[in-house]
Amino acid sequence: MSRLSEIIENHHSLDQLFAIIKHHGVNAEYVSTAILSQFEQRLEESEEDESQEEQTCSQAFIDDLKQFGARF
Repeated sequence: MSRLSEIIENHHSLDQLFAIIKHHGVNAEYVSTAILSQFEQRLEESEEDESQEEQTCSQAFIDDLKQFGARF
C-alpha cells in the first residue's frame, strides 16, 4: 500500500472512530487528555529511538494538545 493510500485510509478510519465517539457523547476534554497522556508516555519511552525531527513533531503535537486542553 502506498503512503498516500495509507494516509487516506487512516483519515477514513479516524472519521469512523470519531463518529462513534460523538455518538456516545464522549467529550473532547476526555479524548484530548487520553491522547495527550499516551503521546507523552510514548515520547518518554522512545526518546532514544526517534530522530530529532520525530521528537520535535511529537513535542509540537503534545504542546498543541496541552493548549487545547487548557480551554476546559
